[in-house]
Amino acid sequence: MRQKSEMWPNQEKTATEFYERDASIGVVPMGGGKTTAALTAIRELIDDNVIRCALVLAPKKVTALVWPYEHLEWEHLCGMDVQIVTGGPKQREKKLLEMGHDVYVVGIDNTQWLMETLKQLPHDHPLYDFLLLDEISRFKNPRGKRAKLLAKHAREWQIRHGMTGTPRPQKKQQDLFMPLRIITANKLWGHSFDEWRRQNFMAMDYNGYNWEIFPHRKKAIEAEAAQYMFTVPDKVDKPTYEPVFHWVDLPPKARKMYEDMFEQLVAKHYDKENDRWIDAANKAVAVGKLTQLAQGFMYDDEKKYVADVHREKLDYYADTFGDIEENAVVCYWFSEDLKRLQDFHKGKFPYLGSGVSDVKAQNIMRRWNEGDIPKLGLHPASAGHGVNLQFGGHQMIWYGLTFSAELYDQTSQRLARPGQPYKVYGHHIMARNTYDEIAYQRVKNNIDEQEAFRLYLRKAGL
Repeated sequence: MRQKSEMWPNQEKTATEFYERDASIGVVPMGGGKTTAALTAIRELIDDNVIRCALVLAPKKVTALVWPYEHLEWEHLCGMDVQIVTGGPKQREKKLLEMGHDVYVVGIDNTQWLMETLKQLPHDHPLYDFLLLDEISRFKNPRGKRAKLLAKHAREWQIRHGMTGTPRPQKKQQDLFMPLRIITANKLWGHSFDEWRRQNFMAMDYNGYNWEIFPHRKKAIEAEAAQYMFTVPDKVDKPTYEPVFHWVDLPPKARKMYEDMFEQLVAKHYDKENDRWIDAANKAVAVGKLTQLAQGFMYDDEKKYVADVHREKLDYYADTFGDIEENAVVCYWFSEDLKRLQDFHKGKFPYLGSGVSDVKAQNIMRRWNEGDIPKLGLHPASAGHGVNLQFGGHQMIWYGLTFSAELYDQTSQRLARPGQPYKVYGHHIMARNTYDEIAYQRVKNNIDEQEAFRLYLRKAGL
């Protein structure tokens, strides 16, 4: 894999902010390359003898699937040593306390274990040099055990940073309290959320479930928060589309099923010597079955029964995008994909696809463009002319990818079109070493299916 050499201007700005500040929250859009920027700042701080190593807390799937690989993609980061702290408690402790690594990455779900483990270390230990909270919005609950633990011990770290894509301070100023309490080590607004809220908000009901900020405090709170927050601009003169890749690995059982089926449906029906399929029908079966397996399920021949094989893509979607408040169009291909997404969102997942009437579709598009739909399902075959979605958001998530370059391009242009003031990010959730790679090669290079399949066979060594 060819390594990248030049970062985007937004990444350079983010890295500089993390290098120059001791406490901050970087508001970087999804797909804005914040992991690379953070690693760049860490690398420079280590090289300049400011810190000895960095400790990162990240969502579980991001810990397993992003942080181990990101530094390998860049020339200036490839020499970094990133330790992923996973396994049982004893395994995690051994990995965490094994000195000599540049970065130690721990899953947010292990926050309580981490704090208990760090208690045994002296205050000048390298693990207290630099703390980075990837998706710091996960710590916004002022009653949450994880957030309270971090806030209690935040002063132990010399440098504290957070990253998020969607803090939404204009709608939920209360959500800023706990992240900023952690980052500022309790210096900004003190220790007590309830006291701070009483000073700045008014209860709108007898039980105190709903609070509204006092009008005269709104600008003051935003100004106080802005001292420790920075943003990177992603506004553009004309719409652009930036693909971003999120890789998942098939679990062992699903991987074996995939390889066995590949052998049965592909290798045995492909005439390598003459570079052709023996039976076109078998080719269609192979593509369909293997694509389904990559998604995590498999239909029977009549599509009346669905076997649940794995949930890797859904788990990644849930962990990475599920509670992100930024609006996004979610592209799906199979009806089972739609069903899984609807189940995850508990039915609150409007979609444009088969079975949706023209009148209902118009209403859904209106609501999306007004910002009232956080996640909108979209089937590429329903993303034709007249489907204008550029006003409701600038994030597109490809949960299931189409094989058609025309449909892919047409779908991406539903957001990346005149009237869209931001860069559009196309997030691809891809199963590693599967037919997902063929599909993207086709849409990227606009090559025919036969040529894409030849590329895949060569990669598989067939």
